[in-house]
Amino acid sequence: MKHKFLIIEDDPFIAINIKNVLEMNAVEVVGMAKTIEEARDLLKETKPDVCLIDIQLQGDFDGVLFAKELDKIQLPYFYLTAQTDPLTLAEVEHTRPLGYLVKPFTNSGLWSSISVVWNKYLSEKGNTLIVKSDGYIYKIPETDILYLEAFDNYCYIHLTEKKLLVPHTLKKIREQLKGNHFFTPHRSYYINTNKITNVGKKAVFINTNEITLSEARRAELLQIVRNS
Repeated sequence: MKHKFLIIEDDPFIAINIKNVLEMNAVEVVGMAKTIEEARDLLKETKPDVCLIDIQLQGDFDGVLFAKELDKIQLPYFYLTAQTDPLTLAEVEHTRPLGYLVKPFTNSGLWSSISVVWNKYLSEKGNTLIVKSDGYIYKIPETDILYLEAFDNYCYIHLTEKKLLVPHTLKKIREQLKGNHFFTPHRSYYINTNKITNVGKKAVFINTNEITLSEARRAELLQIVRNS
């Protein structure tokens, strides 16, 4: 099955070039948008698997606004950008792209940059945690987990919309996870580093959740965040 890509780029030459590169590599391009309004409409109509978003659409940071909307529905995306200046970096600081595709790019370089990260994402997404809670069996994609929290001999699994209490220790659940995007900020927690929104001196934040961060683990976590 072909993966569906949506391109949001206001330069028609660049958009068509990207479309051609993707289609040469067995990817289905479901649409091309020049504005955030067109992108929203195509998102509803085509239901893409991933988006490629120009950070600046017609001179504004509309691409970042659209990216924040995708973060809310957990739809993956790459940024397209010709800018790496402090202003641009400040605008994208609190978004969670899979990566950055820096213009100008060669056709081979473009696909290489996309495929490596995209295949890694698909591999991690395919990992599923199966647990029992309140008499129900849940199959949870590892990418949906925000963090684990120890609770005596039990463990809470925190998701975006709810949390599940499972009859296993944190250590037991942690050992079942296969992805390499988890980290122990404190002995009572195990967090998904892809969900981090901020790192403080004594706490790490995932959305509005404040999680204890030990001083001994902070430097390592900061390095992981910088490299992600």
